Amino acid sequence: MNQQRYKCTIIGDYDVGKTSILNAYIGNSIENVQSTLGIDFFTKSVLVKGEMVMMTLWDTAGAERFHSLTHSYLRDSNLVIIVYDLTLPTSRLSYWMRRVEQHRPQTVGILGNKNDLTTQYSEDLQDILFPWTRQKWNIVNGYCSSRDTSSVKTFFKRCLLSMVREDEKIDEALQIDNIVVKETKNRTCCS
Repeated sequence: MNQQRYKCTIIGDYDVGKTSILNAYIGNSIENVQSTLGIDFFTKSVLVKGEMVMMTLWDTAGAERFHSLTHSYLRDSNLVIIVYDLTLPTSRLSYWMRRVEQHRPQTVGILGNKNDLTTQYSEDLQDILFPWTRQKWNIVNGYCSSRDTSSVKTFFKRCLLSMVREDEKIDEALQIDNIVVKETKNRTCCS
């Protein structure tokens, strides 16, 4: 029996909380998280509609010197999550969307992190994302705090559901459960 596989790549600027979000999703501690150098890779199995789905989760470095590597990790991604910091006055979502549009993943998640630190969002996402929504891209927007694991898991669940719903209509009783977390540490490039 073939197991469905999804590749998820998490991108965004330096220090927006990509690694913390990934750790919150797979159940690791978010205390004393180190900046990613190059890339980190994790796998997670989830139960979707009674079938096991294997997710490969790629955590990319946000530092400018690693941006040239991002292209190779975006290739063949089913899901790309762009993380930005809600506490900053502006994000670089347009920059990241232009990077993603070359690869045209099944779903793009736009995730504002650190909503526990602010209630003021200075940018209008609808204006920023208009060129891509006009092209009928499958975009999932959300806000979270990496310190609130339930908000992170809810966002990933919404992304997975949107990918499944693209092929068929799913009833509201769809269950996504965490089954297995396997972690591969210290897979870095160019350290």
